[in-house]
Amino acid sequence: VDGRQKKLLKRMVASPMPRWQYLAGYLLSRLVMLVIEVVVFLGFARLVFGVPFRGPLWELGVLCVMTSLAFSALGLLVASRATTIETVSGLMNLVMLPMWILSGGFFSASRFPAILQPFVRALPLTAAIDAMRGNMLQGVQLGQLTLQMGILLAWFAVPFAVSLRIFRWR
Repeated sequence: VDGRQKKLLKRMVASPMPRWQYLAGYLLSRLVMLVIEVVVFLGFARLVFGVPFRGPLWELGVLCVMTSLAFSALGLLVASRATTIETVSGLMNLVMLPMWILSGGFFSASRFPAILQPFVRALPLTAAIDAMRGNMLQGVQLGQLTLQMGILLAWFAVPFAVSLRIFRWR
């Protein structure tokens, strides 16, 4: 290693990439994968099961992007301080399992007691399911889904901001 390479290595170690760039890069990489995943999944649903698309496809795309950002930010938050993959896996199960049960993906979220309804409605998965069902099955316009979009936006902004604060290079 010559002198120039040593200086470059020393500078790279002394000043790692800014956290916001690293975390934003992660989110953008998830968005690239989102396009592939959504096209394949929705294409399969349409061809095999005849799932209708009653709302505009570009609005469904916006909902998919917002949902992806919200869950990516939540994943970043969970993983930003964990030191092992096992810890991340356990924490993600702790976060995701209640959402899977309460969100309305398997059975109606409205069947839970009234005291739990505000919590159930504030979950990002509930907002995503309600918005996508509305768009795809009922043709609900994006302007009518402001509550769900607001919930997804909050679940993106808050976990991402907290991740920026607590993320540490290892």
